[in-house]
Amino acid sequence: MSHFSIHCKVKKLINTKFIIVCSMLFVVTGCQNSTVRYDLNDKQKIYVHEATKNYGGLIELYKQRLQRSDSEDTRYKLAQVYYLTNDFEAAKRTLMPVLKKSRNDNVFVLYGHIESKMRNNDTALEYLDKAIAINPKNGEAYNVKGIVLLKKKQYDAARYSFNLARDNFYDENKVTNNLAMLSILNKDYNEAYKYLNILYTKGYRDQTILHNLLYTLVKLNKIQLAKSFCISHRLSHDPEILIQELKQIEPIDAIKFNEIAPTQSESQKQYTIEKTALQKVSKTDTAIKSKNGTNTQTSTKSEVNAKLANIAKLDTETETDVKKGSQKNNQANQANQAVTKSTILAVRSGEHGKFSRVTFETVSPLSKNQYLLEKISPTEFKLSLYDVTLPKAGINYIINRIARSDRDFSNVTGTLTAEKTLILQIKTKRNSIVKDFDAGPDACKAKCFVFDFYLENK
Repeated sequence: MSHFSIHCKVKKLINTKFIIVCSMLFVVTGCQNSTVRYDLNDKQKIYVHEATKNYGGLIELYKQRLQRSDSEDTRYKLAQVYYLTNDFEAAKRTLMPVLKKSRNDNVFVLYGHIESKMRNNDTALEYLDKAIAINPKNGEAYNVKGIVLLKKKQYDAARYSFNLARDNFYDENKVTNNLAMLSILNKDYNEAYKYLNILYTKGYRDQTILHNLLYTLVKLNKIQLAKSFCISHRLSHDPEILIQELKQIEPIDAIKFNEIAPTQSESQKQYTIEKTALQKVSKTDTAIKSKNGTNTQTSTKSEVNAKLANIAKLDTETETDVKKGSQKNNQANQANQAVTKSTILAVRSGEHGKFSRVTFETVSPLSKNQYLLEKISPTEFKLSLYDVTLPKAGINYIINRIARSDRDFSNVTGTLTAEKTLILQIKTKRNSIVKDFDAGPDACKAKCFVFDFYLENK
């Protein structure tokens, strides 16, 4: 074989290998670029959803991530968003697969939050202690532990835990608020006022701080100051009535630790309306909703007992990864505009063969944007109607009309918040489910919306 022919064959082999290697590099590089682009798009979407508090969008993104790759970090983030929407069952279900192997103290803190919200206080303490064992400097773990101990009425232990949270640099303002609430429970209103005034002096003006301050002023018998404070901060349209109510009620009755309903925040209204819109678009979701009766999924931040609206609230929120946007976005503004005033003309209740019915007669039809029905426990339900005008007889008329149906209802309480949200707490005698629907034009002279309470075994 000539030197020339050998040289040609070698050259052909080299060219062939070169082409194959280059092709492989192009394929690998292309996949990497595609993955990088995909991750970048994912991160951009997450950033936008976090900034706009679009919790529904975040849930879908994290669920898609889990389908691609199941990781503890993604489960933690998904559970956190579920927690912020107050879907504690989903949050718990998401975290449980990683609890045995996890060495992440923040995972255990979040699980402690969840179990506490679900009234499993002993389980909550168990996982909070696990978090502290992993990281003795986790201030949030001590703060949540203090809250759980308060629920168990272990006040001295709770104070000790709150001080440990402060020593480990947890949010000073949250700890101060919780210490104020502890003082209220101990009926040490001077100390409570001292703590709350620290926050007020710093410029905090959220409804929780303002209502707590009003409560302490009333309990300190500073009635004129309380009235002026109530008027200046527009805490009630009837300050004297509110003050008289606060005089009568005891701290332990004013606090409901496991209230899982959201406050009337922009993010909750946005999320509720967004979910409703999605349900209207999706035929599958609509079919599921009609089959199950009512949507009991709830959203982000805890709320006080319906009797007082924002009195003595624990600062328990966890928003480690979800950013607190301070500016209102266009989507939130559109959601707020969708909520219109509801004028209640009458309320009726009565027993039927298999259910008890509560009917609201309103001037205009009650849309899904204007109320939120939540199942707190198998026998406890919370109904919030946004931006309402009550009948002349007032809230007691509504409570009495519902309570008169005593075959299935054991207790009914309610309040009208400063934001004109009617909040009704309805307790049934046995485990129940609720079906809510528009009764149609023939049900009454105006517009009627119905809530039917069925026993679960029916």
